[in-house]
Parts: sequence; structure tokens; C-alpha cells
Amino acid sequence: MASTITFLSLSPTATFLHIPASTSSSFVAAPGILTSRRRAAPRALPLRARPLRRVTVVCSGAAAAAEASDAAAPAEKFRLDNLGPQKGSRRRPKRMHIGLPKYVPFNLKDIVRGGFKDGDELSLETLKSRGLINPSGRERKLPLKILGDGDVSVKLNIKAGAFSASAKEKLEAAGCNLTLLPKRKKWLSQNYLKNQARAEEYFAKKKAGAGESDGTSA
Repeated sequence: MASTITFLSLSPTATFLHIPASTSSSFVAAPGILTSRRRAAPRALPLRARPLRRVTVVCSGAAAAAEASDAAAPAEKFRLDNLGPQKGSRRRPKRMHIGLPKYVPFNLKDIVRGGFKDGDELSLETLKSRGLINPSGRERKLPLKILGDGDVSVKLNIKAGAFSASAKEKLEAAGCNLTLLPKRKKWLSQNYLKNQARAEEYFAKKKAGAGESDGTSA
């Protein structure tokens, strides 16, 4: 149910402004003019009055209830999963390589397809030459990792960067020779290497001095 409230804007009906015939005090009339013509009386100019304005305000109960419910409803929590794509997120990687693979996987069940025999070498190069794997892009620089999906019945010389626990157990049970390749050396600047050497030398001297002080005190 809606209720109506009416406001009336009141203004004066009429206003008269009195303007004198002459506003200058330095005016001097010539002789004979005032005697022949009667002096004009002040004129009254009526001003137009503003009409009455009627303002109507409609108060709806449904609208008031909706506003009250919106005010009482809790605000949406700030979450990171409801954000749109940010500017520049597709031009540069911003996730610090999270979720990218670190190895080229190879399962034991794929050894049968390669036709390996006892004493053969299994490495990243041999798998590429036999067409069992075809890494491209970023994966070309990744090391090989042997996974334990499947079984093996031949004795191989396997060289890989990593072995899963199940694959290592199965390969050792089959009598395979496992060689764990070292990881690729990370490039470090000469200044960093120099600072590391100085830090190691400093802590070695400090540790030696602490040992001598403990020996003398004992």
C-alpha cells in the first residue's frame, strides 16, 4: 500500500517596487518647466508572483522492504577465484612456473614397445632415437624420469634423472643397473660465487675460533 505526501511551496502573491521619478540629486530643472507640467508621481511596478508548485512523494512499502533486505544482507566476501583476467596476465608469466613439469615421464610398460634386449642402454637419447618419446618446446631440456606403471622382464642399463619408488623397486628386482644422472647445474654469477666463498671462509674461521675457546675453557 502506497501513501502520498504533498508539499506546497508558498510564495508572496504580489510585490510592488516603488521607483522614484528621478534618482539623481544633481538634476536642476529649467525655470518654467515645472510650472507648465505637473511633476510625475512615483510609479509602482507589479512583479509577477511564482505559481504554486506541488511536490508529490510516493512511499511504497515494497520498495522500503527491499531496501531493508539489501541493507541487512551480508556483503560478498573477497575471494581470489571470482576475479577476472588481469591486465598483462597473458603477455608475461605471472605464476612463477607453478604446475609445470620437471621431468619427461616414461613408464615401464612402454619398454616392450621399444624392443629392448638384455644389456641394452635405456636413456633419454635412446628413447628419442626409437621414437618412444618426442619432447618438444620446454620439455626438450628436461631430464628423464622412470615411472612404475607396468612390469619389466629384461635386464637393462637405465640412465635417468629420477626414478619413482615403485619403478626403482621393480627394476632392482629385475636385475637392472640404475644410474642416477646429476641435475643440470644452475648458472650463478661470479659475484655470487665470490660472496659464497667469502661467507664459507668466514664461518669456518668463526667455527674454528669457537672450538679453540671451548678447548681452553675446558
